[in-house]
Amino acid sequence: MSNIRISTQLFCLVFGLIAAFSILQFVQSKAASEELRQERFHLLSSQTQSAISILQYYYDLSQAGEMAEEEARAAAYKTVSNIRFEPDGYFFGFDSDTKMILHANPATVGKDFKGITDKNGYAFADAMMDIARNGGGITTYHWPKLGEPDNIVFEKASYNAEFAPWGIVLGTGVYTDDLNAQIWADQMTSIIADLVILILGLVAAYFLIRGITNPLKNVHDAMQAVAAENVDIEVPHTEMRNEIGMMANATQTLKEKVIERQQLTQAKIEQDALINSERESNTNATKAEAERQANVVKTIGAALAQLANGDLSTRCETLGGEYETLRQNFNNAMEKLEAAMANIHQKGSDLDATFSAISHSSSEMSTRTESQAANLEETSAALTELTESVSSAATDAKNVAGRVDEVSNDAARSNAVVDKAISAMSSIEKSSAEITKVISVIDEIAFQTNLLALNAGVEAARAGEAGLGFAVVAQEVRELAQRSAAAAKEIKGQIQQSTTQVKEGVGLVGQTGEALKRISDQINEANQLVAKISVSASEQSTTLHAISEAVNEIDYGTQRNAAMAEELTATAGGLAQDTSELMSMIQQFKLTQKRDEMRMAS
Repeated sequence: MSNIRISTQLFCLVFGLIAAFSILQFVQSKAASEELRQERFHLLSSQTQSAISILQYYYDLSQAGEMAEEEARAAAYKTVSNIRFEPDGYFFGFDSDTKMILHANPATVGKDFKGITDKNGYAFADAMMDIARNGGGITTYHWPKLGEPDNIVFEKASYNAEFAPWGIVLGTGVYTDDLNAQIWADQMTSIIADLVILILGLVAAYFLIRGITNPLKNVHDAMQAVAAENVDIEVPHTEMRNEIGMMANATQTLKEKVIERQQLTQAKIEQDALINSERESNTNATKAEAERQANVVKTIGAALAQLANGDLSTRCETLGGEYETLRQNFNNAMEKLEAAMANIHQKGSDLDATFSAISHSSSEMSTRTESQAANLEETSAALTELTESVSSAATDAKNVAGRVDEVSNDAARSNAVVDKAISAMSSIEKSSAEITKVISVIDEIAFQTNLLALNAGVEAARAGEAGLGFAVVAQEVRELAQRSAAAAKEIKGQIQQSTTQVKEGVGLVGQTGEALKRISDQINEANQLVAKISVSASEQSTTLHAISEAVNEIDYGTQRNAAMAEELTATAGGLAQDTSELMSMIQQFKLTQKRDEMRMAS
């Protein structure tokens, strides 16, 4: 699929959807045709049962002694034979030997149909007898219509049922050529509609796909041009607000980035050229300066080598140019350093005594400092223990928070489960109400069915031939019976639904109980963690007490150090005076007097 063009994939998708729709519509048409055919067969069954009810009426009269059996049979056969219904329906009957005993055409009565076949060689009469004795059913065969030539036959469907008291098979049929023609016309209409929809769908898909693929191709060409760093091309379809517009805008952004990169590249080339030019001029100047600096370094280096050997009388010769000031400063510094060293030697002996006193004080302070260090070590250990306790308390607090979160989540789920249980019980209540309504309808229909059945039987018996119209009443009775059956099915469905919802409610209640149990367990764990936190707090209190004692000792040592600091301050007073004289001699380096005058002053 990844290698197939998008337009082809879209065409296949549209064609597949239309084809699936056409197949579904054809299947529905076939189902509708079969339903129409079954409805026609059901009508035949209803009409046959109506005729049997007439036979039953005359049979009951003969059994009651109101009519002789032969007379009752003759009247019944005559009544049934005279019944007609549109478009060309009538009743016929066979005795146990497959002899025609009643028919709309009197010429057919008395004819033996045993073994007789239709134009296709089908022994339809024998098949009717077998089906009727097995509870009744439909037989399809080919037979001429009344008033039509005998050599022209049409497909006919007949429903036959046995009237057991007299041992006869009664039936009626209907020609299905008009039904087949109607079904064929419906199917052709469906096929033509499917073809029209298919053509229109493919045309619409063609224009729709072109509206997608053409902009994509334009954006693709622009993207390739930008990839080749052709920034003169205009990116199309940037004004669109769909995915194509997003791709076009991305290509435009890429184009701008390429332009920016080209500009940066050109600027870098120009900058590199300027830097190379400046570097060359600087190199020449640096080379000349380096030669002068090498001479200065060589001269200063020789003087510093003598200074390193302790010769303070060394001086620099002429350096020339801008380095003449450096030579003068170096010579002046050497002169002042030589005079300062003499004075520093004199003050060194005075500072020695002062340093001895400072050394004694420093030694004592060092001892006290060591003591303080030990106390600080104990304080550090106590702080470490405090840190561990605090860390443990924090961990327990974190665990408590986690458990509380779980408890909250379980409580939320428990609420949801309870809500579902309530909803399920409400659905059960509604289903029960619907069942009550349906049962009321069934009761009414059953009552009316009984009344209509009773009236149909009585009126048909009294009316004789005029009672043919009561066949319609019998048909209405059967329709009411069908409504009763449908209502019964609906009751069954509602009851099953109520049973399922009750089970669901029970399951939800069980889940609620389990969730509440988990919440209880987690609360117990949270209580245990709180107890641990309390123990940790007690340990922290003890540790803090130890830290307080150590801090008190440090405070006492600090006070003693303060007293010692006063002694050091007094000792440092003499050192400060000597240091002041030393600084006065060092400040002489900033003066510009000649070396001979400095020697006379010393």
